[in-house]
Amino acid sequence: MPKTYPDELAEWVKGREAKKPRQDKHVVAFLAVKSDVQAALDAGYAMKTVWEHMKETDRLRCRYETFTQHVKRYIKAVPVAAAPAPTTPPNSQAKGAKPDPKAAPPTSETPKSEPPKIGGFTFDATPKKEDLL
Repeated sequence: MPKTYPDELAEWVKGREAKKPRQDKHVVAFLAVKSDVQAALDAGYAMKTVWEHMKETDRLRCRYETFTQHVKRYIKAVPVAAAPAPTTPPNSQAKGAKPDPKAAPPTSETPKSEPPKIGGFTFDATPKKEDLL
């Protein structure tokens, strides 16, 4: 007896789901080689060169555009909180020690003024007499 169409369709859908690739497979592959990419970029190699080598050696299989997006997202866009600046108390210097010339001078708490407004067209319904003929 021949299969009904819904049964045939169900088998096709199951086979199709097994063949469907993961949506994040390129991200996973990039994160696996992230440290190597970062080391190569820090050494001065161009992103295109790094991508071409990784593609030839089958370490990555994504397009160059995808690779650049991953570099931008996972390497260059490091959050500011990830690299905390060393903080020292304001009076932690020893007596008689010279202040570090590279250190930022202490900033005084001055209220910031509003930025200047951008000039542009303003409409006034009542005309000025000097503007008229």
